[in-house]
Amino acid sequence: MKHFHAGPRRCGWAAALLLAAATGAHAQAAPEPLRQLDFPVLARGETGQFRVLVPAHGGGEGAVAYAVHAVMPGSGDDLGYRFPAVSCPEGFKQNVHADDRGVVCHQSGGLPHPAFTMTVTVRNVEAADGETRQDDGLRSVALYGAVTHAPWFLYGVRP
Repeated sequence: MKHFHAGPRRCGWAAALLLAAATGAHAQAAPEPLRQLDFPVLARGETGQFRVLVPAHGGGEGAVAYAVHAVMPGSGDDLGYRFPAVSCPEGFKQNVHADDRGVVCHQSGGLPHPAFTMTVTVRNVEAADGETRQDDGLRSVALYGAVTHAPWFLYGVRP
């Protein structure tokens, strides 16, 4: 019968693994998922707004970003909606992605913030009638933390 003895090489790997786990414990926690508050019904060509609740965040290292995607980055799936504008609270910067494919409120410096509401402007450019769902359309990310995902829902109707 062979017995396992931790030699210097195996101890080195074990120490590295423990160090990596300890370092990861200091990483910034991922923000809670965003939640859509309004569910507009828009005919093609119409523009409206919906609100997204962003939960409070305790801060930490780096930056936090809250995004709402009409078209997911790297995806060719176009659901027929565009997001040409977003309203973010004081202390946050806003960004509209190229071709109105999404919007972001972001903050750097690792500052904590209370819960707030983002207001997203949405335009139905060629969405199908009925409910449209983007499963990963609402995203929260903290630097050194995991990304959280939540869906958004919009409703299209024929004029």
